[in-house]
Amino acid sequence: MDTETLTRPRIDITTEEEIEPDLGDTPPIFGRCPVCGKELRPRDKRTGAPAAPVPGTGYDSRARCSGCGTILVYLGNGRWRPLSEDDLTDDDRFADSLGLD
Repeated sequence: MDTETLTRPRIDITTEEEIEPDLGDTPPIFGRCPVCGKELRPRDKRTGAPAAPVPGTGYDSRARCSGCGTILVYLGNGRWRPLSEDDLTDDDRFADSLGLD
């Protein structure tokens, strides 16, 4: 009776940082919250699809961190900063006066 030696594939255990999966059509990395450091996953406000906002477009350039709740302004290339009073437009101030979010 012939006996075959079975070889098992070697499994190397690596940390998550060492793995660079092929993401295909997955959106790029969107950066981290500058306040709490949570990874951000912004979505298009109209479609809900994962998408980085276009920098410098007022309301559409903003996102709320789901970790700390800070409203952030997108600067591009995965960089964010907290919303400041200088970022608000007259439309924003009008919406605030009506109690709209």
